[in-house]
Amino acid sequence: MIRNLWIAVVLAPALLVQTPAEAQGWKPEKPIEIVVPTTPGGGIDRTARLLQKIIQEEKLAPVAVTVNNKPGGGGALSLVYLNQHPADGHMVAINSPNLIANDINGRSPVKFREVTPLANLFSEYTVVAVRADSPLKRGQDFIDRLRKDPQSLAVSTPTTLGSVNHMSFALVAKAAGIDPRKLKAVVVGSGGDAVTALLGGHIDAHTGTPSSVVRMVQAGQIRVIGVLAPKRLSGPYADTPTWSEQGFKAVMDTWRGVIGPRGMTPAQIAWWDGVLAKVVATPAWKEALEQNTWEANYLNSAQTRKQFDDEHAEYRAILLELGMIK
Repeated sequence: MIRNLWIAVVLAPALLVQTPAEAQGWKPEKPIEIVVPTTPGGGIDRTARLLQKIIQEEKLAPVAVTVNNKPGGGGALSLVYLNQHPADGHMVAINSPNLIANDINGRSPVKFREVTPLANLFSEYTVVAVRADSPLKRGQDFIDRLRKDPQSLAVSTPTTLGSVNHMSFALVAKAAGIDPRKLKAVVVGSGGDAVTALLGGHIDAHTGTPSSVVRMVQAGQIRVIGVLAPKRLSGPYADTPTWSEQGFKAVMDTWRGVIGPRGMTPAQIAWWDGVLAKVVATPAWKEALEQNTWEANYLNSAQTRKQFDDEHAEYRAILLELGMIK
């Protein structure tokens, strides 16, 4: 009894001693790398570069910030690369619902629970867009063509089959009574690649984010014929009806978030929670939300982890219903 008491007295001060890193909290000591799972030019890439710009301009990190595009495998290559740096708080990646969808459909070797959720930055509802000179003037024209022949329209779905963009295309078709398994989905590397293909006449339509086409919409080169949102968007899309308004109930949020590699420490997560909360509070971020028709929907690391779990169940149900998985 006395011996145990002596051990407790001797060891108690030692248990209270913290290392300098633990006492002061973690902070980066080498350049931060933001990994992008697509080619440059799309919505995910622009999100990364905006994050980079704000962190640097607002001096939110004591080190430089770089962006590294790692396209391939519908985002799988970027996840493999990210997890080659376990427990490294200097490495983060921009992600989308494809992180979860690709896990479900078996297209990624990295499971969504094998990364560290850090934040959900905003929501962005999917749109279907065509060239301004397309004979498809409205959503009903698009549906009529697909009903006549589901293979008659080549529609881009960045960045892989079974992605959120592909699910969006399929949901619209299914709402119209069209077998989504018969659709002609064209996989491209990013929303930017899809816009290039659309303007070049290589595809008939594009399913993707509003921000991927907003500049071409404003320039009068692209027209959006339907939005997969619960209500109309603002800005250049204020006059564009939702698919539900047109009689085809389909909603899909292709949010943008930040993840880290597996094994990040609580101190590293806490640092990123603090930095990302400051990013979304800046005037530059709020201006970008308005310009790109992004909807503010910031979630911290704990809230994002719950979102991942919830949406895994939701996406699995959608993919089962659409016949994309068994």
